[in-house]
Amino acid sequence: MVRVLCFVLLCFHYAVRTLSFQVDVDYDGLIKIKLQHALDHVPNPDFHDRGTVFVYSIRSGSVSLEQPPLSVSDREKLLLSEKGGIYRLHSSVQSADGKETSFLTFVKACSLVESHLSDILSVSLDHTGSVIGVSMMTSPGVCEGQLVTKDDIRVFNTTVFVKHMEQGPVPDTAAYIQKLEREKEARERGETKDNRSFLAKYWMYIVPLVIFLVLSGAANPEGAAGGGGGGGGR
Repeated sequence: MVRVLCFVLLCFHYAVRTLSFQVDVDYDGLIKIKLQHALDHVPNPDFHDRGTVFVYSIRSGSVSLEQPPLSVSDREKLLLSEKGGIYRLHSSVQSADGKETSFLTFVKACSLVESHLSDILSVSLDHTGSVIGVSMMTSPGVCEGQLVTKDDIRVFNTTVFVKHMEQGPVPDTAAYIQKLEREKEARERGETKDNRSFLAKYWMYIVPLVIFLVLSGAANPEGAAGGGGGGGGR
C-alpha cells in the first residue's frame, strides 16, 4: 500500500511539473523517440528494438507508445539477467527538424522484472523544447527477490513524463552596478552622510597602532624593568 501511494505521489509530482511549464514553451511539435534495449548480461551487448514513443505536444505532454509484447526468448533472457544483471535502454530522439540525439540509461534487471515491466520514462527538455535527456526508473525501484514467471513479463507497462528544465533566478547585475554608481556620485557630491561610529570609520588606523605598541612593549622588557629599578634607588 505504501509503495502504491509513493508511486501515485510521484506521478502527481511529475504531472504538476509538466502542467506548470506548459505556458513557458514557445515551440511545440512532434518528437519521436525510438527505444532499443539490451537483455544480455555482457559488457558489450547487442541492442534490439523495444518500441517507439511519440510526443505529440511538448506543451501538454501528450504522448503515445508502440511497444509489442516480448518474445519468449526475450523473456527468458530478462529472467536470466535478473540475477545481478542490469537492463540497458538506448533512446534515439528524432525531433521535427530531423535532428537525432541518443541517450543511454539503465536499471537493475531484477527491479524491472519484479515490477512486471512497469517502468517510468522521463523525457527532459530544455527551454527551446529540445530533448536533453531520457531516463528510466521502475516501481518499485528495489529488488526483494519476488518469484516472477515468464507470463508476468509479457508487455511493458510504461508511463512517460515530459519535463521542462527549470531556469534558476538570474541576478540583476545591471541594477546593482547602477546602485553602486549612484552611491558613489552621491558621496562625491557630499549628499550622503557617514553615520558610522568612530571605530567603524578608523579601525584600519587604530588596529595597526595597537599592535605596534604591544609589540614594542614585548620586545623591550629589560628596559622597562631597569627604568623602574632606577627610580627606586633615589
